[in-house]
Amino acid sequence: MKIVCVGDCGVDHYLPSGRQLAGGITANFARHAAREFGEQDEIHVISAIGDEPLSAGLVRRGFKNTRIHCHIAELHGQTPVQYIRIEPGGEKNFLRYDEGVLAYYRIDEYAARLVQSADLLVTPVFSQIREMFDSLMSATVSGKVAVDFADFAQHPDFDHLESYLDRIDIAFFGLSSGDQKPVATLAALAQRWQKLFVVTLGAGGSMAFAGNRTFAQEAIPVEHTVDTTGAGDAFAAAFLASHMRGDDVASCLHRGAVLASRVIQQMGAFPA
Repeated sequence: MKIVCVGDCGVDHYLPSGRQLAGGITANFARHAAREFGEQDEIHVISAIGDEPLSAGLVRRGFKNTRIHCHIAELHGQTPVQYIRIEPGGEKNFLRYDEGVLAYYRIDEYAARLVQSADLLVTPVFSQIREMFDSLMSATVSGKVAVDFADFAQHPDFDHLESYLDRIDIAFFGLSSGDQKPVATLAALAQRWQKLFVVTLGAGGSMAFAGNRTFAQEAIPVEHTVDTTGAGDAFAAAFLASHMRGDDVASCLHRGAVLASRVIQQMGAFPA
């Protein structure tokens, strides 16, 4: 099985400490996927970073000693940076995102052929990289397509979502337990389009809408939450690995919850 991950690889810059770790939704997902999918499965990453040595080097070291096939263009400019503050209790607070070279990066012909050959294409979309996402979605895809609507809690653009539902098989959304109206709207859309929508709700657990069926999973209790950064990326990797093996939706939700619970007990989006 070939899993192709297209999107952002960058740096998570923690404030006020100034600590920097390799991050990015796509990078986080791919590193978890390399562990969650089978050894016989290929994991590919398509992205772009800047040509400044420090941040770019940090991103590349994040893939060192993994089995991930990296197709990461180095362009003139800055590597993407997510600025983060950890609130009391371990909840992440995304302060600012600098998309850097992703503002003008578009996949080339080689990447398009790789995307076309994928059994599973996984990509995020959020406001700063929407043009890149739009260009990717114009490519031909033979396998399943999973999209993380990463900033849907802040920008719930249902028109944009629905405009792509003919090309998307699985969609992920990170919301909160209080977002009852958007959750209800997503449930209705999943039923109308007969799609699989997965909604993570932080400490409220997770839900999945598979056509007209609804599944729920409680969050796995942990003794101490350190940093919730990357929990959704880990959840998606475990969920999709289980889903692509043919497991039922309830089992996929549980697998995602277990991995997410491990990630939030340490600093950074990926276990050492």
